[in-house]
Formats: sequence, C-alpha cells, structure tokens
Amino acid sequence: MRILLRILRYLGPYKRRVVLAYIALTIGVGMQLLTPRLVEYVIDRGLTRPNYHAVTMGSVAIVIVGATLGIFTYTRSYIFQYLAERVSYDVRNELYQHMQRLSFSFFDTAHTGQLMSRATEDVNSIRRFLMMSLRSIVQSLGMLIVITTILLLTDWKLALISMSVMPVLVFTALYFGKTIRPKFLAVQQQFGVMTNVMQENLSGARVVRAFAREDDENRKFDRELWTLNEKYMNTVRQYSFYFPLMTFLSSAGITLILWYGGRQVINGSLSLGRLTAFYLYLTMLSQPIRMLGWVVNSAARAIASGERIFGVLDTRPKIESPKEATALTSMTGLVEFTDVYFRYDETTEDALSDISFIAEPGMRIALIGGTGSGKSTITSLIPRFYDVRSGSVMIDGHDVRQLKLDVLRAQIGIVLQDTFLFSMSIGDNIAYGRPDATREQIIAAAKAARIHDHIASLPDGYDTVVGERGVSLSGGQKQRVAIARALVMDPKILILDDATSSVDTETEYEIQQALQTAMRGRTTLVIAHRLLSLKNADEILVMDDGRIIERGTHQSLLEREGAYARIYDLQLKDQEELAAVAD
Repeated sequence: MRILLRILRYLGPYKRRVVLAYIALTIGVGMQLLTPRLVEYVIDRGLTRPNYHAVTMGSVAIVIVGATLGIFTYTRSYIFQYLAERVSYDVRNELYQHMQRLSFSFFDTAHTGQLMSRATEDVNSIRRFLMMSLRSIVQSLGMLIVITTILLLTDWKLALISMSVMPVLVFTALYFGKTIRPKFLAVQQQFGVMTNVMQENLSGARVVRAFAREDDENRKFDRELWTLNEKYMNTVRQYSFYFPLMTFLSSAGITLILWYGGRQVINGSLSLGRLTAFYLYLTMLSQPIRMLGWVVNSAARAIASGERIFGVLDTRPKIESPKEATALTSMTGLVEFTDVYFRYDETTEDALSDISFIAEPGMRIALIGGTGSGKSTITSLIPRFYDVRSGSVMIDGHDVRQLKLDVLRAQIGIVLQDTFLFSMSIGDNIAYGRPDATREQIIAAAKAARIHDHIASLPDGYDTVVGERGVSLSGGQKQRVAIARALVMDPKILILDDATSSVDTETEYEIQQALQTAMRGRTTLVIAHRLLSLKNADEILVMDDGRIIERGTHQSLLEREGAYARIYDLQLKDQEELAAVAD
C-alpha cells in the first residue's frame, strides 16, 4: 500500500480532472445499472401482456441510456488516458532529472540497462495501471456494493444463493494478487538485465566485431532473453489458469440463478422480466469480480515497477551543495590539497593517502604514475566529483565542500581520458559547457585545439552532426574537440587527463604548442604518460599506489635519479629502439 499510495500522489496536481473522470464513471455505472430494469420493464409490461406502447417506450429508453453511457464512457476513457500519460511524463521527467543530480559514485555501480528499463518498461507499467486498473478498482467496488444491495432488495433468497460463490471468487483474486507480484518483480528485474546486455553490445559494436565475438554475444543475449522468457511464462501460467477458474466460478453462480429462479418463475412467485434483470445484474457483478484478478495483476506490476523506480528516486546524491554554500564567482585558481585520504565506495583500501600539494594561480602541475596510482582520482576531487575521507581540498582558500557546485564546475575545464561527444553538431559539442558562446569564441577554441582546419573542411563546417559518441571522427579529432570544449569555457582551472593519449606525435606537438598559450593565466593539472610533454611543468608529482613518492621539476627529478628518472630512461630507450627499427 505504501508504494501504491506513493504512485497515486502523482495524481495530486490533476485533482479536478480526477474528480471529473470519476463523475463520468459514476454516471456511466448508473446507466449500466439502469439497463436491466428497463429490460425487466419491457419483458413484464410489454412482452408478457402484450403492450406495444411499453415495448416502444422501453426500447427508446434503452437507446437513450446507451447513448448517455457512450458519451460518459468516452469522457471517462479520455480523462483516464490523459491522467496516465501525464503521470508517466511526470515520473519519467522526475527520474531523469534526479539521475542528473546523482553523484559519480552512483554511476560507478549502476547498470545503464537497468536504468533504461526503469525509465521505459517500469513507467509503462504504472501508466497502464492508472489508465485501466485505477478506474476498474473504483468501478468494481462501486458495482459490487450497489448490485449486491439491488439483488438483496429484489429477492434476498435468490441473491444469497446466486452469490454463494462470490467469497470464493474474492479469495481467489486476492490470493492471485499476493503470489503474482513477486513474479512480476522478477520479470522486471530480468528485463533490465536483458536491456543492459543489449545496450553494452550496441555500445561496443566495434569491439565485438574487431574480436569476432558475435557468436559469443549472441549466446549471451540469448541466455538472458531465454531467462526472461522463462520467468515471464512462469507468470503467464499462473494468470492463464486464473481467468478460466474465475469464469467457471461465475458460471456456477449463473447456474444457481437459473435453477432456483426458474422454479420461482414456473411457480409464479417471480416474473420472467425480474429473473432476466436478476441474471443481467449478476452478470454485471461477476464481471468486475473476474476483472479483479486482472486489476490485481496490473497493480502488482505497477507496485513492482514502483519499487524499482522509487529505489532510484530515494537514492540521495552524496555530493550536493550545502545550504549555506559559497558562490565563488571570481576564482583565481589557487588549489590546495592538505593531508587528503580518499576511498571509493565498496572498497577497503584507500585510493589516495596523505596527498598534500599547492598549485598557485597560473601554475602547471603534472601528475605521472602507473595505472591505478591515483592520478585521475586527484583531479576528480577538485570539481568535487567525490568527497575526501579526511583532509581537505581547497580552492582560493575555500573548502570545495562549502562551495556551490554549479558555480565551482563552471570555472573548471576538463578534458577526460575517455572522450565522449554527443550526437549533435560539432559547434554544439564545443559549446556544450558554455551554451551562450558565440561562433567566434567557438572557432577561437577550435583553433587553439588545432581542430579548426578539419572542421572547416567538412561540408557543413561547425554545423556538421557527428555520429553517436562521435564515431564519425577519429580518436585524435574527438580529443581535440574535447579540448576545444574545455577551452571555450575560459576556465580558471584546466584539467587535462591524458588529453593527448589518442593522437600521433605530430598532432601531439601541435596541441602542446596550442596549449602553451591556452594554459597561460590558468592553473593547470596535466596527466600524461609521455614525459617529454611534462618538461615545462612547474611541478611534477610522481604517484605510486595512491601516494606522492617524488615531486619537483623535470630537471631536479632527473638529477635525483629516482622513480621519475627510471621512467624517463625507459621511455627514452623505447624511442631510441623505435627509431632504430624505423631506420
């Protein structure tokens, strides 16, 4: 009930339409309940006497009632459909906006397919419930109460005999709803697993074909799809048995009417018209009770979907702006790490330990180290993608945990190692972090990133739409667009997370030359594996296992003949060997 009530709260903004829908529903039910009485009138007053006037008047009344029923049924159906669509719109919108606020740590463990399933199939289950089942619940309960009262007032003995099967019908429907809900939850969960497999396959289509793994991916998808089919068919077997059982029990009640009521008609204690009306009322009564299983089925699916959706909505962002946040609009770019310790969720070891350094405004800090040494983790703490376990990260003397997030991140330009471009024009991709950027500013950023000439050579120039994830561009071209995207923001702090990893030596040289100008006046943190690109750094931090093991300038670190010098010698040796092979 808690989940169900929470779903129904989405109808709050549409109270007037809900009231109007139920008014139309009530009038429609009234017309339905009036029809058996009109049939009774036609049979007893018109056919058995006979009386043509009664037949005509009764027939005209039935037509009028039918037309009225049609009008209000249309009104009710339209409004309930409208409410279902608006609620599904609101739920999807809230879910999407909430996911935009969730922290990096949530997406570190969440599966894209499961999230897509919640935003599509789970929302559709709620929509179907609101469109049909919510109306059917009220309609069924209303008809159950009114028809039971009418039957008891008409002939209480016949009513009790004919309704003797009703408790069995109600018990069967409630038992069905209790057992079917966990089955539908399992189906929804497996649908998310299947969607995740499909999403990963489509996203990694080039990798799959490059390694000729199509058959293995087909088997993987077939396995999850078959599991979904098995779980769904297990559910189908249960509710496929339910509906015939309810039909059989309903027909047992009708049989009792004909057996007992027919004897009364023969004895003359009950008119044929009243028996017919009684039969029609009982048919109306059995229909909502039989539909109760379908309603419970739909409600069970909606509740199962609601659990999955609210599970995401109830996940609170771990990184939020504090209530009294400072809006640091005039940043100079002073970055200070003081005794920083950091650990990722669900891990037992620190990713960073005792990290301390100061980057003065305009300084260039280089980070170097092996994979997993903590370089990217350090840069992730500056825009506060994560919070430190202890210690502090300060910008201009303010702890980042006390700053307003959107203002903080708007002044930090980031080029991530994994370049992602959206399926829109190149110009829009460059201006993504600064939508108000002029075309001149976009072009200036592209020139600084050495990508302008290539863009200008395209048929539509900056209006050229790139493919999904930027597949129409080479790796180096995508990386340069990402660099332009960071530069167009004119950030006070620039983070380059191995920004030249996907370019050749010549292109890297061009980008490095462009970045020399772009870095002026900005605090820059550079992660790079090629040490030659770090020569001009004001300070180099050598990382290992989450700790800073060496620090200094390029020359001072070489003279120390420590870890940095060994890495430098290895890279120099590799370059000499490559040159020898080329010769």
